[in-house]
Amino acid sequence: MNSEDIVSYSDQELLQDFPLVRSHDPVEARDILRRYGVDMIVSNPSDFFMRTNLAELPHIGLYFVHSSGATRLLIPEREIALVHLCLEGDALLTSGDRRVELSQGAACICSPGVSAQLEFGQNSRQLLLRMPQRVLERTVSSLVGFKPRQPILFEPAICNDAPRYLGFRELTTLLASRLDSSYSVWPKNVLLHLEQSCITALLYCSRHNLGHLLENANAVSDDVPRYVRTAEHYVESHRDEDISVEDVARIAGVSISTLTRAFLKHRGYSPSAYVKRAKLNHAKQLLETGAATTLIGVALRCGFANPSRFAQDYREAFGESPTETLRRCRPDRGPETQKH
Repeated sequence: MNSEDIVSYSDQELLQDFPLVRSHDPVEARDILRRYGVDMIVSNPSDFFMRTNLAELPHIGLYFVHSSGATRLLIPEREIALVHLCLEGDALLTSGDRRVELSQGAACICSPGVSAQLEFGQNSRQLLLRMPQRVLERTVSSLVGFKPRQPILFEPAICNDAPRYLGFRELTTLLASRLDSSYSVWPKNVLLHLEQSCITALLYCSRHNLGHLLENANAVSDDVPRYVRTAEHYVESHRDEDISVEDVARIAGVSISTLTRAFLKHRGYSPSAYVKRAKLNHAKQLLETGAATTLIGVALRCGFANPSRFAQDYREAFGESPTETLRRCRPDRGPETQKH
């Protein structure tokens, strides 16, 4: 998407089927925004007008904000990332000692667990994405194959001319421009994939403390021993069987200690952790695609003899229970909204 595309969105009212605020009264607008955990300060109430739309998707919230006068939003510490795309006008993010100035087409991020201020200039139009921390971290886990020990923490500034950011911006504005109240443009499963694509694209276009894990997961390392790749292929091919690390080492043709050292050096986790994660990923795939309809059935099918332990390991890996995954991905239900 080039600058002309952003201009085409700058005069549109995105998400117009999802009105939240239409007011010349800053007190009324502030009271509505407070219900969503955001406070507001207006410098000149006499020229105030705010139009805000909010579309609640299963995992993220999309806001369109049009403010005629200078406005400041106060964002408290929450387990939510707030991504701000400037469609028209200018804006300023202040978070601690960091300040990020935005012009048309630029973006920034307010990280989970960090308070911030967003200041909009006169006659500005903004698109904001609200992404729960647990959803972001669950996506990282699914991409890298294990659950990182650290919570995600973003750098506020985004490289606004990088191809990855431009792709994220194009995808996000497309989603916001085509949503309607009846969700007629995309079926539920398509909408879920678009939403997940926005989340994944953000993780790859922004700077954060888990970014190196994503890059390492994508990198092809020529110095990884052949027996490590043999072990991985065997595990992926037999993830619905009750395999042990001993089995994996035997197929790889090395001792358990040699295999463990190589996995820790080149992958950052042990062979046993890889086996468990492969089985959990298989279970998640079965639940998401509807190939399994009972938790006990999917646990046994993926080699977990104890369904309770399976449910615990699943929650630790993906940030939600198997029941929640099954409920979220059932194709016979319309778009569901979760509280963020």
